[in-house]
Parts: sequence; structure tokens; C-alpha cells
Amino acid sequence: MSLIKGITIEEIKKIFSNNRIKRNYLEILSNSITIDVKNLHTDDLDNVIVGTWEYHKSKQIIRDLFLASEKYENNRNSGSKITALMDEWDEMRLGKFDWPFKPKMFDQYVHSINRRPLTEKEKDEAVAIDAIKYRRIKDINAQRNDYIEYLIFKNNDNIIPTFTNKRGVDFYINGEPFDQKVSRSVGKNFIDEYGEDYREIAIQRPDLVAKCLYKYQDEERFGFEPRLLIVYLDSDLEIEDIENSLVEVNFNNPINLEFDYRHSDGRIITYKTYCYIVLVHK
Repeated sequence: MSLIKGITIEEIKKIFSNNRIKRNYLEILSNSITIDVKNLHTDDLDNVIVGTWEYHKSKQIIRDLFLASEKYENNRNSGSKITALMDEWDEMRLGKFDWPFKPKMFDQYVHSINRRPLTEKEKDEAVAIDAIKYRRIKDINAQRNDYIEYLIFKNNDNIIPTFTNKRGVDFYINGEPFDQKVSRSVGKNFIDEYGEDYREIAIQRPDLVAKCLYKYQDEERFGFEPRLLIVYLDSDLEIEDIENSLVEVNFNNPINLEFDYRHSDGRIITYKTYCYIVLVHK
């Protein structure tokens, strides 16, 4: 059910992280309707929220509460953290900002290091430097994701945020739930299909990128739920690149997708879904 029509207790659990925030929400709401909030327990809080839900009024109260939350403050400050971390990268002379190895291929990476004509000390130093680069890239990308989440919320008043990311929903856009998924590239399949011009094609036709990401996702994480896809076309991004990439994103008209997915048991099933996609690039 869309939040525009009403809210369920399950949706309440996805938006509100604790009873304190629920009480704060109802206390603000009580200024316009009569509610005795003080003695309400968890089930009562949820039932009152369900019974008094009015989308536009409720959305604004939640957004105002979110502006005062620790999550919002951390996301907002991520911009300056990115700049500081990138400066440290340069000061440490870590070279090109790129993944030294793929997460699932660490064993293969170490094996390749061991086969090089290097001393044992030189091999240790190579692994140590690449491990530092890997950790720092993970940290920088996490800060980028948080900053993107901040910009999306700040620049779009049709969004209800969630105070926790533990239930598979990061935003409600026009009342509909979306799970934010981040990809560090458009994916090998997209590059193989569109060749040297893949980058320009991705920018011109982001729907093709979205379809490819759904179609070739790992089965262990398979899903066809509505997603907000964040896709990096470049790795060495500045704050301005991130901000410029979000200027013209339309969060009113999601992309409708139909894709065929080949499951591990050989079945090919056609799925339908809808999503938003943000290509982050220079």
C-alpha cells in the first residue's frame, strides 16, 4: 500500500527506528489533533500512527524530525569528510584511486603477488599498501553514499526518509518504498555489450544500465523490488561531481523495467519492476 493512501505497522517499523521518535512525531501531530501521548506503549503508538496518518502532514513532520536526527547530521557532514579523505589519499601518495583487487578475489590477488619475482618483504609491503587502499576506498565510498542520501533528501520534498537502514528500505518516494543499491560501475556485462562507447550510452540511456544491473545481479542477493540505483561511472570523484550528478535527476517518474533472469536451476523468469537510477560521474 502506498503511504499516500495510508500506513501499516510494518511500514512504521521501516521508517521509525525507536519509540522515542514515534512519540516525538505524535507530540508534534497532537498540536493539530487531540492525542494523549504520555502513557502510550509500543502497540498503542503504532495503532495511533496508523489511525491518524495523513500523508502530506505526516510527511512534513517526519522530514522535520529527520532534519534534527543524528543520521541526517552525519550524512550532511559526509561531504567535508570526503574532501579530507581524498586529501589524505594524495598526501600518502597512494597513486591512482582505483580498487587494488576485487572483494571476492582476494585469494587470487594474493596468489598473483606470491608469483611475482619479489622478496618476501616486498610482497608483504605490496599487500599492506593495497589493503590500506582497499580500506580507504571502502570508507570514501561509504561517505559518498551517505552524502548522496543527504542530497537526495535535501533536494526533493516528495521523499520520506527512514531513520534506520535495517529493513531494506531507504526512502519512500511519492509514498512508494525504494531500497538504495550502490554499484561501483555499470558492470562487465554492460561494458561487453556496448563496447568502447559504453560510458556515453550509459549517460544517454540510464534505463539500459538499470535493466542490466537487475538482469545480471548475483542470485544470492536477487530481488526485483523497486530500487534507487546509485552507479559510479568514475572513481576519483570530487564533491562537485557528486552534486552535479544529482541536479537533473527526476524523482517523480520512475523507470519501468522488464527483464529476464536466468536462475541457477536453469529457469528463465521474466520480472517487472520500476526504479530510479543516478549515474555519478565527472
